Amino acid sequence: MPDRSLREEELLVRVGWIVKVRWLFLAVLAVTIVAGRYLFGIRFPVGRVLLVWAVILLYNLGFDLYYRFRKSGAAPDLTVSRIETYLQIGMDLLALTFLIHFTGGAENPFIYFYLFHAILASMLLPRAEVWLLGLVSYCMFLSVVALEYLEVVPHYQLEGLFLHSRHGNLMFLSVVSLGLLITLVITIYLSCTIVNSLRLREKKLVLTRNMLEKKSGELAEANAKLVERQKQLVQAEKLASMGQLVSGIAHEINNPIQFIQGNMQILREAIRDILPVLDAKEGKDHGLKIARLPYPFFREQVQVLLKDMADGTGRIGNIVRDLKTFARRDEGRLDEKVDVNRVVEAATRLVHNKIKRFRLEQSLAEGLPALKGSLVQMEQVVVNTLINAAEALEDRPDACIRIATRLENDGRQVRLSISDNGPGMTDEVKDRLFDPFFTTKQRTGGTGLGMSITYGIIEEHGGSIEVETRLGEGTTFHYILPVARGAS
Repeated sequence: MPDRSLREEELLVRVGWIVKVRWLFLAVLAVTIVAGRYLFGIRFPVGRVLLVWAVILLYNLGFDLYYRFRKSGAAPDLTVSRIETYLQIGMDLLALTFLIHFTGGAENPFIYFYLFHAILASMLLPRAEVWLLGLVSYCMFLSVVALEYLEVVPHYQLEGLFLHSRHGNLMFLSVVSLGLLITLVITIYLSCTIVNSLRLREKKLVLTRNMLEKKSGELAEANAKLVERQKQLVQAEKLASMGQLVSGIAHEINNPIQFIQGNMQILREAIRDILPVLDAKEGKDHGLKIARLPYPFFREQVQVLLKDMADGTGRIGNIVRDLKTFARRDEGRLDEKVDVNRVVEAATRLVHNKIKRFRLEQSLAEGLPALKGSLVQMEQVVVNTLINAAEALEDRPDACIRIATRLENDGRQVRLSISDNGPGMTDEVKDRLFDPFFTTKQRTGGTGLGMSITYGIIEEHGGSIEVETRLGEGTTFHYILPVARGAS
């Protein structure tokens, strides 16, 4: 069955058509009256016909003004539109019946104007109601024929068109009535079938259009995602290239560092062997200077210098090792045993230059069980979060970053919390925090990928993220991660 809403929509939109068609009918009727009476010499009660014409003109003018000045802002009401349709078609049928009565009754060749209203009704009303209007139309015609035949009402002959009146010829009346009935039935059936077929086709077109619009929206969304993915791939390629560059630099630095560390050991042993000789020389020759320094001061400070040099090279070695670990190719494997505390220590060494201006407080629980995942990815999570915290703190005099780990949920989860006492975030920023390419640092080169990548990593590790933030007080990121099975 055709969609009922399509017919109702047609009724709401096209009920005003009847008025326009009626103006055309009035014009044709006026021309027909003048031509029939004065050109062809057909005699009929012109006054009564013009009276009917004037009545049609008046109520059509009323409907026209009603549709013109009806409130345009108000939504059309289906019930009101149906009543208007029934009223207009009913008044037209009544006026047409009077016109036929005043112009020859069954002898009038224009009795088939009843068909026009049947076609019009089939366009606007349900099939059952169209058949009902057809029945009413036919009954009106039969009433005129019967009343004239029984001479209850006078018969107005079209003098000049027919030589003899046939309103009393029962055979003629039967043939005309039967012909009108057959034509009316065929017209209603065909018009309803065609209109319903068109509505069904229109319904399919509407469904197809809706489907195409939906597909178009999905394609637009998919295209936007592809563009976004392309940007991510470009950025990922840049990061991968930087990772390879960092790994190469770290490797190049590592060789001379190992060389320096090896030579430092030799130098320490050499100083230890030379000092007794220098002590003896100082005993014989007071005022001995080494490197323009008095020997007693040199002897005291040289050990400190050697220790500082050894500590410095050791620290550089740790940073290089952490860089190599952080920049190594991530193959996406999540089968490593990850010590969260060691991840925190390595990450803080990597971003030491970024956070050294701020007070760093660590509360790392001892004896945490290992997680199952990727060491590189977890380091990236901590690094991203620490960098964000450092950038949020800027130059606050009391700036502080707190890192804490603890075991919870009966030993089944590890919670890693990273806090800062920066400006905090608005609800709008918090809601979009993990959206790809969303950043509040466009001017300083922010890519908007750090927290998006962090979210993906935590999700891949089977964990969750909780964010606590208050404007003017700071932000805390909680990473809750599951402990590896069998870990202790």
